[in-house]
Parts: sequence; structure tokens; C-alpha cells
Amino acid sequence: MPLNRLSRNHWILIGALAVLAIFIYSGAAWNWFKPVVHKPLIDRYAAAYRFDPLWVMAIIKVESGFSVRARSNRGAIGLMQLLPSTARELAPQMGLTNFKVEDLQDPETNIRMGIYYLSKLQEMFPADEIAVLSSYNAGPGITKQWRGRKPVLQIEDIQYGETRRFVRQVERTLGVLKMIQGWKHLIGIYDGH
Repeated sequence: MPLNRLSRNHWILIGALAVLAIFIYSGAAWNWFKPVVHKPLIDRYAAAYRFDPLWVMAIIKVESGFSVRARSNRGAIGLMQLLPSTARELAPQMGLTNFKVEDLQDPETNIRMGIYYLSKLQEMFPADEIAVLSSYNAGPGITKQWRGRKPVLQIEDIQYGETRRFVRQVERTLGVLKMIQGWKHLIGIYDGH
């Protein structure tokens, strides 16, 4: 069929394929779909502490963009951006006797410690996901102050702009991950669960 005789539907299909190719080759696809690289670790530790693995993936995506080498300007390290001081405090509770700060660059150690820390925060703030996320980012002490005597923390109560953005980004990212998971189920791709 000559180019000038292609139907409108053919042009739409060609355009969609071109956009898909640009998405894949630009690296944007890698940025969204690379979570599967650490999915077995996330699934294992999320299940151990009864967290939705997609929620943990959303936190990791926002914290580090899934970069094992990520470092914040405050010194947080690795996938889940743990501060060395927090990790040193958690290590003995987790039975990690020979813990070194360099261990935070190991995906398994970082994910295990990050999810364990989330479980401790959830104990402090049961049934309050916003407070858990706020305390993961800003610390439990300031989060308790923001929540006051309310049963749950509202995003509007968070006084640090960075922490409000973090909570919102995690929620948005979780929404996108759930949508992607829904698409995968819709077209018959399953994770083996």
C-alpha cells in the first residue's frame, strides 16, 4: 500500500509505535520499569512485615529512583535512603551484629532495613499511612508534633514542604504502579502470584 493511501488507523498505529519506541529508547521506560530488578527482595521483606510491595516500590522510586548508589545531601544512602545513624540504631534490633555503613549500598540490606524501619514507624502510627510516610521522611518526633491529638495526620498538617512533597509523590507513584499492575493483569501478564 503506498504511503499516501494509508488509512487514518494505520497512521495512528504508526504514531503510537513511534511514541513507544521513543519511550523505550529514551530510558524513560527503564526509569519506570526497573523496579522489577529488586522485586523479589521487595516482595520478600514486604510480605514479612505485611506491607503492600507496591507501596514499598513507590517509596523506593521517590527516595532513590531505584539507584543503589543514591546519596542525599543529608547523607542518606541507598535505595531506601537510610541515614547511617538510623541504620546503626536499627542494626542490633535486627540482629545485624557486624553492620557497617557501607552495607547500606547492598540492595538486600537496604531494603530489609528500610522495610523494618517502616514497620517500627507503623507501630508508632497504626492505621495512619500519612504519618508513617511523614516520619520516614522528617522523623517520628516532628510527625507526632504535627499530628498532635488527632487520630490521623493530614497532609495539610505537615509543615515541611519537602515532607509534604514526599508524601504526595509516594501516593502518586503508588497510583501509577497500581495502574501499571492493572494493565499487566488486563493483558494477561502476571508476576507469578
